[in-house]
Amino acid sequence: MNFIDDTPRLELFRIGGIPVRIDVTFIFVPLLLLGILQQAPFAIAGPAFAAIIVGVFLSVLFHELGHAALARLFGVPVGEILVGGFYGYARMLDVPRSTLANVIILFAGPLANAAIFFALWRLLGSPEISGAGYFHLTDQPDWMSDTPWLAYATVTLARVNLAMAIFNLLPAFPLDGGRIYRDVIATVVSRATAAKIIAGLGVIVGLWAAVTGLRIDIVLMLIGAQIAIMNWAILKRPDDAEQL
Repeated sequence: MNFIDDTPRLELFRIGGIPVRIDVTFIFVPLLLLGILQQAPFAIAGPAFAAIIVGVFLSVLFHELGHAALARLFGVPVGEILVGGFYGYARMLDVPRSTLANVIILFAGPLANAAIFFALWRLLGSPEISGAGYFHLTDQPDWMSDTPWLAYATVTLARVNLAMAIFNLLPAFPLDGGRIYRDVIATVVSRATAAKIIAGLGVIVGLWAAVTGLRIDIVLMLIGAQIAIMNWAILKRPDDAEQL
C-alpha cells in the first residue's frame, strides 16, 4: 500500500493547470485545534479556529507551490499538489536533470514557509523569539488589541510556519531535508547507502521529536512518532525512499 496514492482526496481547484487536492487526513487539523482552543474564550476561539484552519491549509499549499514552481522552472512537470493533515506533496512527473536542480526544488518549500513567517512576524511588530519559538509581545501593534482572535491566529500561524521551515530541513524522511541530504551524500556513496544513513538519522530525529512533544506539544509528538516509524521501515528497505 502506498499511503499517498491510496488516501481518499477531493480536488478543490487548479493553479496553473496543476490540480490542488485535499485528502481525508486534513480532518486531524480541526480536531487537534478543538483540543488546543478549548480553554480560550469563545469570542477568541470561534473566529481563530476558522482562521487557523484556513491558514494551515494555505501554509502547506504555499510550501508545495514553492516546490512546484521551481520544478517547472527546471522543466519538470507537476501532476498534482496534495494537502493533508500533517503533510503536503507536489507530485513531479519526471526526475530533475541534476542533483543541484533537485536540491533547489526541495529547498523551495521551506523557503516559502520562511517567507510567510517573516511576513507575519513583521505584522506582529517584529517581536523577540525565544528558543522554544514563543514570541515576546511586549510592544503590540494596535490591531492586536482590537482583534484578539486575529492576533491569536496570526501568532499561531507564524509559529507554524517557523516550525515548518526549520523542521522540514532536518535529516529525516519524508522531510525535504532528508531528501536533500540523501541526494548530496549519494554523490559520494550509493543512493541505497545514502538512504540508510538518512533513515538512521531520521529514526533519531523522530524519537527526539516524539519525546519532546510529550512535554510541550501533542502535534510534535504524533509527527515525531510517524517519522521514526517511517525511517525505521526505510532503514530495512532503503529502496522505498525512492518513492518519496
